[in-house]
Amino acid sequence: MAVYIEERLCKSCGLCVHFCKHNVLKMSDRRNVKGYNVVEDFAPEKCTGCKLCEINCPDFALYVEAEKKTKSKEKHKTK
Repeated sequence: MAVYIEERLCKSCGLCVHFCKHNVLKMSDRRNVKGYNVVEDFAPEKCTGCKLCEINCPDFALYVEAEKKTKSKEKHKTK
């Protein structure tokens, strides 16, 4: 699973960090164009895809999806 973050929409409320039971997310020192510190996924390998971060984000600043497979990986699976 992968967490995709729309940094321009993040307002540093921290709800996604709070609701993530697997400690995938944390607040970063980076700021977006509005001056808010943005969230980052510092441990994406821990994501289970529960989407609690996505559900609780009031600004729809992030979403969770299955990681897209690269063509090289798809070729290996078909052989």
